[in-house]
Amino acid sequence: MDQKIDDLADNFSRGFYNFNASTCGGVTYGNGFASLLNGCINNFQKGYGPFFLENRLREYNFYVEDNWKIFPNLTLNLGARYEYVKAPKEKENRIDYGFDDDKNNVQPRIGFAYSPSFEKGLLGLIFGSSGTSSLRGGYGIYHGRLFQSVFAQSGASIRTNTPNAFFYNRSTGSGAGFNPINLTDPTVGFTFVPGVEPTGRYSKSLVVDPNLEMPYTKQWNLTFERQLPWKSAVRISYTGNRGIGLLRYNFGNAPLNDPNGVTVTDHPNNAPNIIFGQTLFNSLPANDPRRVDVRGQVLRPAADVLCAGTGLGTVGSTNYIAPTTACPNVVPLGALEYSSRVPRINERRPDGRFGGQAEVSNGALTWYDGLQIEFTKRLSNGLSLQAAYTRSKAEDTTSEATSFGGTGDSNQTGNDLKASRGLSRSHTPHRFTLFGTYRLPFLNKRNDLVGQIFGGWQVSTVFKWVHGNPFTVTGTGVDLNFDNFAESRPVILDPSLLGRTIGNPNTSRELLPASAFRQATLADLDCCILRRNTFFADGVKNFDFAFSKRFLMPFEGHSLTVRADLFNAFNWVQFGFPNTTYTSSGFGQINGTSTQYAPRNIQLSLRYIF
Repeated sequence: MDQKIDDLADNFSRGFYNFNASTCGGVTYGNGFASLLNGCINNFQKGYGPFFLENRLREYNFYVEDNWKIFPNLTLNLGARYEYVKAPKEKENRIDYGFDDDKNNVQPRIGFAYSPSFEKGLLGLIFGSSGTSSLRGGYGIYHGRLFQSVFAQSGASIRTNTPNAFFYNRSTGSGAGFNPINLTDPTVGFTFVPGVEPTGRYSKSLVVDPNLEMPYTKQWNLTFERQLPWKSAVRISYTGNRGIGLLRYNFGNAPLNDPNGVTVTDHPNNAPNIIFGQTLFNSLPANDPRRVDVRGQVLRPAADVLCAGTGLGTVGSTNYIAPTTACPNVVPLGALEYSSRVPRINERRPDGRFGGQAEVSNGALTWYDGLQIEFTKRLSNGLSLQAAYTRSKAEDTTSEATSFGGTGDSNQTGNDLKASRGLSRSHTPHRFTLFGTYRLPFLNKRNDLVGQIFGGWQVSTVFKWVHGNPFTVTGTGVDLNFDNFAESRPVILDPSLLGRTIGNPNTSRELLPASAFRQATLADLDCCILRRNTFFADGVKNFDFAFSKRFLMPFEGHSLTVRADLFNAFNWVQFGFPNTTYTSSGFGQINGTSTQYAPRNIQLSLRYIF
């Protein structure tokens, strides 16, 4: 199968003018409208690069399947699928997605169906006679696709990577290369030449693991179904799956941290005057450890890793590292040491050419296990009924593939999957649904006016109760493991609070007090940081009710249906998530309803059929 996906992701290729209060030619304009009228540009932005792409995708799929009836009441289904999926290519080679074709996607499938037959004893009570029960199960591996759109997310698009593209963004006062009164060309003749690497350290918008493969899931299920009297049946199922190699944004070129030391890459970008800037470097005292060229040498964490470096520089200079409440005293820093005050982030990066960058990798895992119980009664004597309950658990290492960890979602300890594992954002431990219809038995057989008006009414109900989804408590971010990412999840002081549902605005702050948390420290990194999604928001409780009746008209084939629906009949409120930042004065407060909540709605309808 061949696919052609042409897309346009323009990035101000025609230029974007911003007019604000600004000064041009010695004249100051007090607002943006005045600047616009007088041709004074405050800021100009323009993108250069391959905004239009002609993507080509190709794949080959093969499948074989066979059914083997071992016994009259036992059938085995065997199958296998093979998928050869080529990596997306740009027709004119404007960009390279950075990974190869995926050729080893063999997907075995196995299933069985068994209809037991027991006439007596306990097994007869459970399974019944022939044809009254069944046992079914299956297992399979299923691959997902690496769609081109994954690599075109906002802020992380391969097409905008240097040196393929460039984004010009200059403002008034930025010096040469920007003319605020040249409306035709504020860039003063700037020309972008693709393919030329910048001279200094830079970051790509997105890099791709060259070994990137299609993610896959292992899925299995086992179902027991039994017919019961009164035209009813019960079904009990267990379902599970494991997601392996799902997409995740990792920290690319993240700073290394090792108690035994990190060898600094011998690259020109790691020269001290480049790291700190020539002006700042010249202002450093002669004995300042930051003047030492550490290229090729080993940097180690300082003994006082939190405060070392406090007081470096001269009072009043731009490079002065002032004492703080946590570090009130001057603490020396060795020439080959790093600390929280002087983290030396860029020197510790594996590749001296680049800064930090997002990296698409097969770095996410998921787990799901669920028990499903369903009772069904087919329509008889005017009544039909269906009730279903699910008890499940869903976990993952991230609930957002293209995020670095907003609201504490993941990456709190770098790319460590073990530390990232927690309840999924969509985890719903309990779900119960009841659906039923009943034709009222009163006056059904009367054909007179009383029977026409009061007989034959039908009522139907839908009741739904769903446990709330989890959320994560966060606070002020602190980079504890020196990977240039701030860990925002705190330490919980009262573990008895874990798992609480915070769903009532009147008690939410009592159930989730800020005093139960504290800022994490370096000592907490491997043991004590709060896991993801450990508290729950308000769930769903909803009852819908409906009355309806069909009136026969005196004309052949004509009828009138009258119906009244009450959605959320009892007007039960579903509240939204509380404030989840424990350092906020409003922590724990619920300020509104859920986005899924809808108040009571009464709907009347007439339907005439002819």
